[in-house]
Amino acid sequence: MIGAGLWKSRARKTEQVHCWRPRRSAFGELVQWDTSEHDWLEGRGPVRYLVRMIDDASSWSWGRRFVERDASSHNMAVFWEYLEKNGRMVEVYTDRDSMFAVPPRPKESEPERIQADRLTQMGRALRELGIG
Repeated sequence: MIGAGLWKSRARKTEQVHCWRPRRSAFGELVQWDTSEHDWLEGRGPVRYLVRMIDDASSWSWGRRFVERDASSHNMAVFWEYLEKNGRMVEVYTDRDSMFAVPPRPKESEPERIQADRLTQMGRALRELGIG
């Protein structure tokens, strides 16, 4: 057969983009936390942000709060409501938004005390509560 070797040589190799991980086994082990910007009112009002926390084990959702901007104060309010209702989670998973992400790593020569102070307000709250 002419050309049969061509098909084999052109076979595409699929790359695994995301490595799926198993869900956590118990409620509160990991909570995914995000804010989404969307035209929730379908043009009948201003664009709002939905602050939401989702338990990884059960997919239970919390924080159905629409806010005018994605701010630490709004996220902290949803976080506090979650803690009052469910208690402390073990870890949170967030995107790299500036309210969650630690600023760029300091120079190795800086003392550890200065490095610890580089946390965001949300990072400090999580650290004080012992949440990863």
